[in-house]
Amino acid sequence: MTNAQTINDMQIPDAVKDTLYLVACALHGEAPDEGRVAGMEPEEVYKTSRSHSIEAMTYMALEKMGHWPAADTKTGREWKKYKERAIRKAMLLDAERAEILAELERMGVWYMPLKGSILKEYYPQYGMRQMGDNDILYDTSRQEDVIILMKERGYTVKRIDKEDQDDFLKLPVYNFEMHSVLCPKRNNAAWYDYYKNIKDRLQKDGKSQYGYRFTDEDFYLYMIAHAYKHFSVGGTGLRSLIDVYVYLAKKEGELDWRYIEGEAQKLAALDFERAVRELSRKVFGSVQAFGDTLLSEEEQSMLADFAGAGTYGNEKIYVERKRQEYQIGEGRLGFAGKLSYLRKRLFPDMAWFEKHEPFFAKHKVLIPFFLVYRMFRHILFYRKWLGRELRILWGKGEAKKR
Repeated sequence: MTNAQTINDMQIPDAVKDTLYLVACALHGEAPDEGRVAGMEPEEVYKTSRSHSIEAMTYMALEKMGHWPAADTKTGREWKKYKERAIRKAMLLDAERAEILAELERMGVWYMPLKGSILKEYYPQYGMRQMGDNDILYDTSRQEDVIILMKERGYTVKRIDKEDQDDFLKLPVYNFEMHSVLCPKRNNAAWYDYYKNIKDRLQKDGKSQYGYRFTDEDFYLYMIAHAYKHFSVGGTGLRSLIDVYVYLAKKEGELDWRYIEGEAQKLAALDFERAVRELSRKVFGSVQAFGDTLLSEEEQSMLADFAGAGTYGNEKIYVERKRQEYQIGEGRLGFAGKLSYLRKRLFPDMAWFEKHEPFFAKHKVLIPFFLVYRMFRHILFYRKWLGRELRILWGKGEAKKR
């Protein structure tokens, strides 16, 4: 195995290694080694955990020790507070989601909870898998009725988008994303086609009249596709890698792998699926052997990407990936390179249209109208993101969590 290294030998921050170790302990329900914990820098491990939205998980691992060295420090107390807050938030979201789904039942609107609200049930402890929002796929023909429902429940409408999702917010912690589709056409036209008739492949959830669920295989495929989308664009954090390990620890022996690999091939995500499955096993498979398993050069690179991204990726990774896509130099961009980047972002080539907007690739005369619509859409909905992207491009700002 050329240039193989262990996690312990990798050139990544010690705080990342310690965070990964605590995650492995939490997932296996084992107390961390006292000597290792004594050698950690609590502030850095806590900061790393928070950047990946796994601070509840790492604190739960430390709790297994009884009283750990930094428990009574400012960092320890704050860490515990956020763990308790994660549990409280999970309870509030569970109760609110149950009420909203009951309303959808009453209204006769079919629905399917997505992602974290399902995955969290496979984690060893309640509240261990933190959630920023609730994602629900629903019958978009009833969109106006659902908007009225959410407003009546006190939600503020953050965004309405018939081609993607509707976002609703309510204090103190409620954030619901009601999805019309599983993958917008503008993100990936091939994935949009793959998922546009997904209801035909769903199963009744067995607990309600209008609730649906993925098969276990299709749930895993969507989880992989979602992670791959973020990983390949702006990056995605350690929680995505942990989700894969947790789901497979529960389901791997029951899954139809021939079906999964065939469908992953259709999604052009087979290599990613195989790589992330193996990496998750090597990183989290054992507490005793943690850090000593050899990782290939490709696995080291992938783990470093996960570790460097934060929960939702960041603009710095996004800009770098776009530079690679546009084949615009390496290192610090000069003025001409920055102008080239902006030109290709504003006026994509036909390869971009064929992947993301095949309708306009076939009807080229309409492209100018689409570009005007696209510009105003981004100004309306993605102003902050665009501002940070420009600051990163011109070297006037650092990446921030999305």
